[in-house]
Amino acid sequence: MSRNKDYILDIRSNPRLATQSDDGSNANSRSLVGRPWISVRWKCCRVYSRIYRTPDGKFYKGTCPKCGSPVQARVGEGGTNSRFFEAG
Repeated sequence: MSRNKDYILDIRSNPRLATQSDDGSNANSRSLVGRPWISVRWKCCRVYSRIYRTPDGKFYKGTCPKCGSPVQARVGEGGTNSRFFEAG
């Protein structure tokens, strides 16, 4: 029985697998491993991705992996327990 693998894995977005970024610099120097993240469903392109909290801890920022549409979510006092959001 064969399995149809109809997915694409972009290893540039996975810091554990990526060793160099597009500009040739070492991706490990700016690793995202261990940084808080939230999951976003991008309505514009019907895909999911993670966006990561900024180093200062005030926002979650990211872009759609297909069209590059930006999103920013402010971290507020009290917050929410939700980890999944929609954008775009």
